[in-house]
Amino acid sequence: MQALDISHEEDKKLCLEVNKNWKVPPPLNTGSTWNSVEHKTTLITNRTCGQYYNLLILVSSAPANLHRRDHIRKTWAFESVFKPRWTTVFLVAQTRLQTESNSLSKEDEVYGDLVRADYFDHYWNQTLKMQMDFEWATRYCKFSFLLKVDDDVFVNSVGLLSFLNKPSTPKEKLYVGNHYKNPDVYRGGKWKVTKDEYSEPHYPDFCPGFGFVLSHDVVVTFVKAFAFVPYFRLDDVYVGMLANKTGIKIIHSEGFELDPPMLCIPKGTLVRHGNWKGDCLTQFFNRAAKRVSYTGV
Repeated sequence: MQALDISHEEDKKLCLEVNKNWKVPPPLNTGSTWNSVEHKTTLITNRTCGQYYNLLILVSSAPANLHRRDHIRKTWAFESVFKPRWTTVFLVAQTRLQTESNSLSKEDEVYGDLVRADYFDHYWNQTLKMQMDFEWATRYCKFSFLLKVDDDVFVNSVGLLSFLNKPSTPKEKLYVGNHYKNPDVYRGGKWKVTKDEYSEPHYPDFCPGFGFVLSHDVVVTFVKAFAFVPYFRLDDVYVGMLANKTGIKIIHSEGFELDPPMLCIPKGTLVRHGNWKGDCLTQFFNRAAKRVSYTGV
């Protein structure tokens, strides 16, 4: 397989660049039912995947980020109708703005790719979103691997499937991403955690939340572990806690890139975090996709 790569200067330049009347939206016409099924988490969507997927991509997104979701839909999130199959859904909580709530209902009617939760969206509620997306995946979908990402990443979907298809990649007990080993607990700054919240000086190993992959059996194991691993507000750290408690070991991959300095997609890139603006992601994907070969996936 030929990796996504941008080698020309013109290609490299592409990326230089509380409403009290709020109410929960009514049931949608896309197969998504609200509050009619009892869930263990904040999940309120019971839409099914409809078929088996080799890779299920779950994108965590804020209600207001329609432009990001649209750019993703136009680029790496397209659904493969050929084997190996993959599909993408967006994980969205509630908003206090009625206009945004109405917009989300219309968006889901058009695309049918939103998985919703019944809490108000907030940065420190990401663990709630992670819990509900794992429950939705295990309850309503059949898949081999799950990729959880944020809506500010680029995913080399074909390259990732090639990586997962390698004989050397475990098909069970897989938790792979950018492995943070023996990470420090920050007592100040944006990710400040008090000793009352977590008394140890280091967290269990984890992968940052911008992107990581779990095999189906691991997702099932983690959902069961929600019952005995106490809630922690840092979602990626919480996934590390689940892994530590259940004996799942992390595999490090250089292909999960957190804010790399280079603007191109070098050989080996699987998931890249970055501040994608405007049409940059679309142009970037269109030019890079011309150099993609599906051979070997």
